[in-house]
Amino acid sequence: MREFERFSPESLDEAAALLMAADSRVAPRAEGTDLIVEVTDSRRSLSIILDLKRIPELNRLEYDERQGLRIGSALSLPSILEFSPVRRLYPIFADASGPGPPDRGQDWTTLGENLGAGASGADLAPPLICLRASAAIFGPHGWSEMAVEALYAGVSRPVLQPGEFVVDVRLPAPLPRSNGAYVRAISQDRTRSVVAGVGALLVMEPDLTTCCGARLTLGRVTPTPMRALEVERFLSGRLLGDAILNEVGDVAARNARELSGASGGALDLVKELTHRAIREALGRVRGAATG
Repeated sequence: MREFERFSPESLDEAAALLMAADSRVAPRAEGTDLIVEVTDSRRSLSIILDLKRIPELNRLEYDERQGLRIGSALSLPSILEFSPVRRLYPIFADASGPGPPDRGQDWTTLGENLGAGASGADLAPPLICLRASAAIFGPHGWSEMAVEALYAGVSRPVLQPGEFVVDVRLPAPLPRSNGAYVRAISQDRTRSVVAGVGALLVMEPDLTTCCGARLTLGRVTPTPMRALEVERFLSGRLLGDAILNEVGDVAARNARELSGASGGALDLVKELTHRAIREALGRVRGAATG
């Protein structure tokens, strides 16, 4: 029979000490504002629950014009969206934080829980990768920082060691004439449902027509959130007229097939969503510049 022990640490050091004492072989997982570590061996079957609401660093939400945005992992997504710099400066993040397609089934209530949902459930990962976000990690051996992109390198869930947990996520201040968008959808492919998400971030020249940099990340249709590097190279330096915007969907579908082996309806969905995400991102860049 599994036993449960609950603690309410008030500091990162106290939380790390509790995790170290648990002597678990697996990294803790986030559920709401709780951090849960499972301990199973020949002597016991135990779930240790850490209530994170009293740890200030995990509940911090700050924006600085030079340093950018810092979001504590225990914050709920609705509370993050109430912070005006998020919607004003990082709309691609807001795109992924709102109501999702019906396949989600569960409301990922906190930032940490969403990131821990893995490739099948983390809608926030593609936008965060587009935004060059990094995760501040704390554990038994102190602090470390890792790009969100690297968190999912080669695996479906974040790469964390036993006792480690994400304290906050850090987003750089937006570059001039840059903006992004994230779109997701579910469609029916013969006998199964197909889900995909595409995040796009553009950096434009002063003419607002020439793309000088792009990041495009695929989610759900790939084993892990992955950047579509072929699409990024295709867009860089080009005038984003109708012909290029129509062609980029084909490039994305080809890139998705190479990354994941996807076919049929999944590639059609990637093509459509890429076209929509880039057009939306471009519209936001131009709207901010002329507004």
